[in-house]
Amino acid sequence: MSEGIHIPEDTTPHDPNKPKTWKDKIPTFIAITTLILAVCATSTSFKAAGYGYRMVLAQNQASDQWSYYQAKSIKQTTYQVQRDALDITRAQNPQQAAQIDKQIAAYDKEIARYKQEQKEIMEEAKRLERDRDKAQNINSLFGQGLIFMEVGILLASLAAINKNNFFWYLGSGVGVIGIGMFFYTLSQTF
Repeated sequence: MSEGIHIPEDTTPHDPNKPKTWKDKIPTFIAITTLILAVCATSTSFKAAGYGYRMVLAQNQASDQWSYYQAKSIKQTTYQVQRDALDITRAQNPQQAAQIDKQIAAYDKEIARYKQEQKEIMEEAKRLERDRDKAQNINSLFGQGLIFMEVGILLASLAAINKNNFFWYLGSGVGVIGIGMFFYTLSQTF
């Protein structure tokens, strides 16, 4: 017989027909909790990323609209300057007043058109900014829910490692808060 370390056999009787106690089932519940929180965290992460994309897209579109607004403003100002110059010319040349008045009327029409276009562009830019702000708020709420779920996963994992059920209870509670935030935020998107 060889000498060495002797490991005693487990002498605890195992009865496969014996019903499992709550304490015996906790490792399974910890694994299920971790799985559920991971799935919810993944969904939350995708939703947050989607709203992050919407936020950036709306900001870019709003910036484009404001640039377009500036271009229309420059054109309107150009017509206004030309119109004002014609007004001065008319005062200096009363014999050409009828011809100059036609040109002034044409400039007034263009100025009014640009003002109307600027108003429409501004409304669209402000709408896009509201869309951006809403997407930013929703992105932030999804992000906060995600943090709670990740802390819940961390605590549930710690419970599995340490065999300390307190961490599982705490992680489950924190995870439920995160899931609640996910569903609350999801309801804000409709």
